[in-house]
Amino acid sequence: MAPYLPRDGHTGSPYSEGGALYALGLITANHGAAMQQFLVESLRNSSNPIIQHGACLGLGLAALGTNDDEIFEDMKNVLYTDDAVAGEAAGIGMGLLCCGTGSDKAQEMLAYAHDTQHEKIIRGLAMGLALISYGIEEAADTLIEQMSREQDPILRYGAMYVLGLAYRGTGTGLREAVSLLEGMLNDNTDFVRQGASIALALVLGQQPESVVEPFRKKVSLAAVWA
Repeated sequence: MAPYLPRDGHTGSPYSEGGALYALGLITANHGAAMQQFLVESLRNSSNPIIQHGACLGLGLAALGTNDDEIFEDMKNVLYTDDAVAGEAAGIGMGLLCCGTGSDKAQEMLAYAHDTQHEKIIRGLAMGLALISYGIEEAADTLIEQMSREQDPILRYGAMYVLGLAYRGTGTGLREAVSLLEGMLNDNTDFVRQGASIALALVLGQQPESVVEPFRKKVSLAAVWA
């Protein structure tokens, strides 16, 4: 990996360096304490959005679920440059960093999704919000309700993933998932309807056939609509 990673006195391809930083995060995902400082410095020392893209993803993976305030601020600084390429990765990276924590940092991310005009950044933030909600079940209900009422279809799509990941495989969110799915089947945006179908499938995952069967028709209908 070393020949492809950013280093002092060497100017390489930003695509190679950004990709190598992302790969480093994949290699050290959830146990990357030893590499976090290098990834942080790589992020801080570059103004190239392609390198920042790879650094945000790699750092999010290496620091997965740690909810580190300093790293979050570094990613937020990249987000606030409002560059579509770097900002999309910053949104996802924040979600990885705070994965499964239900952090109140989610509201900062949602606020910026309202401010930016870049669809890529909004999409990255929406997916980041879903990652933050992983496995937190009813603690995500307020965010789900908030995002499902958004005017922006990308945020409504994100709400489906917030619900799906918050209640993934638990079966305990069936009432909420089905209620939201039924409402979203009338959404005028096709990918929102698709997201609703995926969310229900995530909630029903690992459930016995007796639980899944009553919802099979709804899932099939949602797939047709999507």
